[in-house]
Amino acid sequence: MKDQNVVDYGDDTYEEKWKRAHSLYIESILKPDTELRSCAHNQKCYNELMGIRQEVLEYVKSMLWHS
Repeated sequence: MKDQNVVDYGDDTYEEKWKRAHSLYIESILKPDTELRSCAHNQKCYNELMGIRQEVLEYVKSMLWHS
């Protein structure tokens, strides 16, 4: 997920932009954060952190564009 280039999508609608942002947000949830996970291990709450991550992921995936 290292997209540094500007892409010209022309005259995208708000819906198209929202859907791209939604996909990027899902990617951000899935991307491993080793520092955060290390902190969770040290604080003995790794499983709880991963549980919250899964709940948030399910919620975000359930969000649909409503026109």
